[in-house]
Amino acid sequence: MNSGIYKITNKNNGKFYIGSSKHLDRRWWEHQNDLVKNNHINPKLQHAWNYHGKNAFEFTIVETVDETKLFEREQFYLDTFKPNQIGYNIAEKASGGDNFTNHPNKIAILERMKTANNKGHMHGKTHKLESIDKQKAAAIGRYSLQWFIDKHGETEGTKLYNERRINLQNRQMNYSYNNGMKGKSRGAMSEEDKKRISESKAAFKLRKAEFEVDLKSNNYTLQQLAEKFNISKTLVKYYKRKL
Repeated sequence: MNSGIYKITNKNNGKFYIGSSKHLDRRWWEHQNDLVKNNHINPKLQHAWNYHGKNAFEFTIVETVDETKLFEREQFYLDTFKPNQIGYNIAEKASGGDNFTNHPNKIAILERMKTANNKGHMHGKTHKLESIDKQKAAAIGRYSLQWFIDKHGETEGTKLYNERRINLQNRQMNYSYNNGMKGKSRGAMSEEDKKRISESKAAFKLRKAEFEVDLKSNNYTLQQLAEKFNISKTLVKYYKRKL
């Protein structure tokens, strides 16, 4: 018997989809084929597949059932586990698949999916202090000579470190548009403006130590620091956050 109830489970979070089919093996292939093409009729399952990836999902047979009782048994599992509320099913009733086009709550579901798509996985959450400390510790010494040696060995690491230093020293500033044209159409910057900004950045680099002393002193406002060192307030705020 190849007919029965199946479950598609997201191994990352435990959420699942329940369905029924007369041909279980083929049904799993059909699901995967539609999901890979980003054309699955179930947007909840499609979104999860796109986010977590193919390897996060597994297909299991819950129960083999005579095809005359498929909907009856599928309804039992839908009522018992309520995957339409906590999983990936859309319809509450077993009807041979989720007909999203004619689903009574289609608009509400689309709005929820739209909201979910616009939020990252950390939306509304904060990193634990332990995680923050680990990230800070991992960043210490990154791209230093020792970091390259530890990662690639002494000979190759030294070579890569020196190549990176040379590339950074010789990189060219490339401004493709004028960030100061708020409210106006943006266009390519003139060579004069490019040169002016490059010279301003180079001048600030020479006075950076003085800038950091003034910033830590708290004797200046952000505007005063920006004017004194000929930089933007945004850049001053950036260094202020790093204190």
